[in-house]
Amino acid sequence: MKNWEEFRQTKAYDFIAGVPLILWFGYSVINLRPNLAADARALLAEPGNLLFNLRFFALSASAAFNLLLIYLVVVRTRPVKRASGILPRLCGVTGTFLGVAILSLKPVPLSLLWQSVAAFLVFAGSLGSAIVLSRLGKAFSIMPEARLLVTGGPYAWARHPLYVMEFISILGTAIQFTQPWAALLMVGVAVFQVLRTIFEERILAEAYPDYARYQAKVKRFGLI
Repeated sequence: MKNWEEFRQTKAYDFIAGVPLILWFGYSVINLRPNLAADARALLAEPGNLLFNLRFFALSASAAFNLLLIYLVVVRTRPVKRASGILPRLCGVTGTFLGVAILSLKPVPLSLLWQSVAAFLVFAGSLGSAIVLSRLGKAFSIMPEARLLVTGGPYAWARHPLYVMEFISILGTAIQFTQPWAALLMVGVAVFQVLRTIFEERILAEAYPDYARYQAKVKRFGLI
């Protein structure tokens, strides 16, 4: 038992625990390949078609974001404290996987206006997420865990800026896929992400005494 507990504290264990996430994010990228290939062929036939360009860009941004998540799972530092119990892990996994599941639905044809809105949201959310992740770096985690305490940059504006940016991107993504299933998945993501923040903040407060002071002066999602 002692050897097992020691192994759980190693980087090797953390990597093994992250393999399902790597496979899932990779699967979502693979799922997008046929749609990306079809849009690429359409662009070669009509390179000036704005609708094809926007759709290809939006799907490419979704694929790139999932590849970035794979990279962060690989390079992240090992946790100093983990939440116990099934419910915190369930919220972390479900909040993540539901968002990716939208990409497995069938894309729907959109008008130029709605495709523009979707592309803008995906771009804004993906860019914002990249900025937040650059600050979060090796503290990135899916489960409610304490790896590093990050309070600067975007985290000075909100305690969970990554979830705000991810939701913007997910909203843009959901617009492009079959309804009402994409919308239902999006709502599910929002619910589980809020629950996820509760467990994350509990474990961060236990691991870092300064977190309570930070929590008191910075709102959960910036505005609320």
